[in-house]
Amino acid sequence: MNKFIPVVFWMRAISCLGIVMIHSISITLSNNPNLVKNEWPTYLQVYLMFATPMFVFITEFLTAHKYGDSLKEGFFKKRLMILGIPYVLLNIFWTFSKYDSATFIEFINNFLYVSIRGYSVTYFIVIIFQFYVLHYVFAKYLKNIKPIPMIIGSIIITSIYWAMRLRMQAPDNIFGQIIWGKEGQTIFFGWLTYFLLGYYIGKNYTAFKKAIQKYTVPIIGLLVISVIFVYYTHTSGYNSAIGSKRVDTPIYTTSVILAFFLMSSWFTYVPKFILFISNFSFSIYLMHLIFLNKMTMFSEVVYLDILYKFIVAVFLSICISYLFNLSKYGKYFVGNVNTLTHNKLNKYEKPYKATNETLNSVESSSV
Repeated sequence: MNKFIPVVFWMRAISCLGIVMIHSISITLSNNPNLVKNEWPTYLQVYLMFATPMFVFITEFLTAHKYGDSLKEGFFKKRLMILGIPYVLLNIFWTFSKYDSATFIEFINNFLYVSIRGYSVTYFIVIIFQFYVLHYVFAKYLKNIKPIPMIIGSIIITSIYWAMRLRMQAPDNIFGQIIWGKEGQTIFFGWLTYFLLGYYIGKNYTAFKKAIQKYTVPIIGLLVISVIFVYYTHTSGYNSAIGSKRVDTPIYTTSVILAFFLMSSWFTYVPKFILFISNFSFSIYLMHLIFLNKMTMFSEVVYLDILYKFIVAVFLSICISYLFNLSKYGKYFVGNVNTLTHNKLNKYEKPYKATNETLNSVESSSV
């Protein structure tokens, strides 16, 4: 029995690269105002919007798979060190980068604006910590509830939440200011689907893995339907904004996640490149926008400009994170880099189930 879950490395790497591609396209489009909306770069962005939700799904999936319904002592302390410190330090950087603070009080206000209100790329860490709290409080109850009704219900609730923010006017009170404001994008209601999906698949992974091929047709059918749904909501103008906080994202991301697991039930090999990107995924996610925001137009040919920005942002993020992680303290500044080798990952013929030893080595980058 192997120690690893190959699909996690695939999902983490593809999601990480997808996020960099989304932002690379955004920077290129901002420099090309003559591009018509709904040209191919926009569609590519829309169909990569599963990336951040899949990142946070992986976190709950690994948590549920390793710990089941109860978290061990020291769980939150370790996560505060691994995730919390980079979150604070990166947001201090973003605060200095975005705002000129004349006084310390003004700096604190700007820092809260960037970190708590979700005005930096680190907002996904806020979501992850909410998932940890939800797991700690509700896992012991969720185990007694059937998964499918819960997941379907969560897709409906999450979709309604995003639709409400999109189509309804915010009430003139503190509730409206929070839910309809930038903070509303990081509240767990909008991400509940990925928490429940991660919990139930992670906790029941052995049975899920054995049974998934029986549902090949429904999974492929759901993926096709959700792709059409995304196309309709985007082109109709109902939800044309680019972002992972869309009405169609919960059902679309669910179908993509299930498709990844279905693929992995037949194809378990993890190429060196996928493992390499997975090892650096946390740092790439944290750092890529630092470089993208400094880039100007490289080429008037749109796809070349996007590709240039994408490659440079990934490359520089990897280089800087590698150099920082040569020190034992570097991970607190740019995120932890996993050191899992390709030989160790693939030394078994049939990768199947993760154990505590392996999850200890990969969970620090499971974001």
